Amino acid sequence: MATWQKTPPELRARFDAALPAAPDVQRREMFGCPCAFVNGQMFAGMPEDRLIVRVPEEASKHPCVLKGRTMKEYAMIADADGLAPDAMVRWLARGYAFALTLPPKPAKATAGKANRAPRAA
Repeated sequence: MATWQKTPPELRARFDAALPAAPDVQRREMFGCPCAFVNGQMFAGMPEDRLIVRVPEEASKHPCVLKGRTMKEYAMIADADGLAPDAMVRWLARGYAFALTLPPKPAKATAGKANRAPRAA
């Protein structure tokens, strides 16, 4: 099995620069790669040197297969490094627009002592 590589710093910077400049866009790390969310819904990510974007109408043309599993609703651009900056902006804008049509995901409770019920005495 191939090892998972972190996204190169220069691609991380390009991804961040291409994200929509909307105040509701959240940038998080997942498995060592940058991802973007709106209303709790992931709309894009950059695992290794690939761009994945949540655009269901493109998913069959550009299937997103990560570690042998197909991510429904996501399209994958295999060589994000070769993608023109304006093209990356357009892909991310499409993913953002689609994610805005989805219902917000409820926030998950964080694990830890603060969320545990007090013990009975």
